[in-house]
Amino acid sequence: MSLPLSDTLAGNLALLRARFPELARLVSLGTDEEAAALAARVPTDWRVEPTPSGSPTLTVRGVPVHSRYNPLREAERALAEGSLASPDGMAFAGAGLAYLPELYAARNPNAPVAIVEPDLFLFLLCLSARDLSGLLSHERLTLVVGLAAPDANAVIEAAGLDSLPVHESPALAAPNAAWFAEWASIRKRNREKKEINANTLRRFGGLWLRNMARNLGHMRDLAGIELIGNRFSGMPFVVLAAGPSLDRILPRLAELRERAVIVCVDTACRAASRAGVEPDFVVLVDPQYWNFRHLDGVSAPRSVLVTEAAAYPPVFRFQCRARLLAASLFPLGSYLEARTRPRGALGAGGSVSTSAWDLARVLGAGSIHMAGLDLGFPGRQTHFRGSVFEERTHADSTRLCPAETSGTAALYGAGPRPVPDYLGGTVLSDKRLILYAWWFESKLASHPEAPTFTLTPEGTRIPGFRVAAIEELLALPRIRPEIDRALDALAAEADRWTAPGPEKDARDHAFASALAELERDLAALKTLASRGARRCADERAGRTARKMDPAAFARELAEIDRAILANGAKEVSAMVFAAEPEAEADPLAASLATYRAIAEAADQNLRALKKD
Repeated sequence: MSLPLSDTLAGNLALLRARFPELARLVSLGTDEEAAALAARVPTDWRVEPTPSGSPTLTVRGVPVHSRYNPLREAERALAEGSLASPDGMAFAGAGLAYLPELYAARNPNAPVAIVEPDLFLFLLCLSARDLSGLLSHERLTLVVGLAAPDANAVIEAAGLDSLPVHESPALAAPNAAWFAEWASIRKRNREKKEINANTLRRFGGLWLRNMARNLGHMRDLAGIELIGNRFSGMPFVVLAAGPSLDRILPRLAELRERAVIVCVDTACRAASRAGVEPDFVVLVDPQYWNFRHLDGVSAPRSVLVTEAAAYPPVFRFQCRARLLAASLFPLGSYLEARTRPRGALGAGGSVSTSAWDLARVLGAGSIHMAGLDLGFPGRQTHFRGSVFEERTHADSTRLCPAETSGTAALYGAGPRPVPDYLGGTVLSDKRLILYAWWFESKLASHPEAPTFTLTPEGTRIPGFRVAAIEELLALPRIRPEIDRALDALAAEADRWTAPGPEKDARDHAFASALAELERDLAALKTLASRGARRCADERAGRTARKMDPAAFARELAEIDRAILANGAKEVSAMVFAAEPEAEADPLAASLATYRAIAEAADQNLRALKKD
């Protein structure tokens, strides 16, 4: 149907262009001519229709999206439900004619409101149906319109709105049900990933802090991967992960090394060494002791180690030609880097193989061939033969707990289920590994410049990966001399970085200043939180005696909270923050627990830094 640019549509478009000019341009509503062209393409069975109440409704393929009688009253009733009572913000899945988000925004003028609508035709009909000046003028409105589900979710995350509750109406989602199902799936995976990350942080935060405190000298002295971007531009790369299928690749690894840059995850380094091949790059980003053990006793004098400031300290004794640091994944490292020099970042999808893939991309790979990236258990195997895990299970084996028991626990402990492989069959995988597969899928969509192949198609199929036979790679020309020259130049630059001189003196001074600033911020944070804890404790103890004026008490705590939130070290302390105030039924007790935990976290950081 053809929509004239009515006064209502023209007015709403003017507000949209003023408030969201880039969005209007991207969805072809930047000019009246573009809007008219889009209106001419709206399907004839998508209609804005009158109702007895005077408020228009919307039908799609003859099915009403709102009430046929009074859509405004329908929205008012929905808003009275408990799920929409939160004053802290809401995301709405599907715009419809925006009755519900408009009412919510009017009743919660300070709350963030996000509207997610994938269909441009529906969005245009919404703008044509009603005067939305109140909604479009809402100060904290975010519109996510006309995007693919992964991109829409990325916008929500970038805006810091991913924690908002999502109101999902089946009627509003029905015209694009598959899209909303995909978005719900993405949100679910993100929640699972955040839960895994939070649990990991609670378990290992103290270890990471101790590691970084002991590695401050390396943080100060070592060059970062920002020095090496695109040094291997256009070259083929082989990335060695540590899945069971790696066993098939190892016998051909020496031949592959002649034709490609070899990047190896820490867990596969020992296997490459046993195959007689030193990788060009070894990647280790997990700070745990057992990740260090993968390199313990391995010598690779021709390899470059790429690691993280929180790595287990003996990692930095690994025998190699150069050591480089990627940007820290943890707040303490990020704090110091922001005040000295930023280092090149590597993607962190929860597995070292994700960082190894991203390193190949940063180095300028013309193509990336993954080997051993199974993200599952082909042949019901959990690791390649001779892995540290396998050797450890045999070493710890007893008559009552043989190695097979540990292997079975690794295989079945995370609830495995069959997922598609690249061969038309299925392979066992689990929730954690599937999250890694999703990370690769999303990254490939963002970086089409690095075509990625798998040499081991028996693993979990990742959309965007292509299958390559090892013979295809072996048919490429030998470029090892060219690779070695680039590695020699890289190692020479890393050596120059650590050489004594005025530049190093200036970097050392900047690092010392940043460290002193961190200690001052942590001390101030501890003082603020201790003050808040004392005031809460005094108030609780004085419940039967003279109490402070409630308004003055609230103002004092609000002042402390603002100062804590403005403190530069708050994220650093959060890594070892141990309180769970939500378990407290008494709000004052919860505040007391929170302040005490903040003070203890700041103190724990200070003690760790002073032990260095």
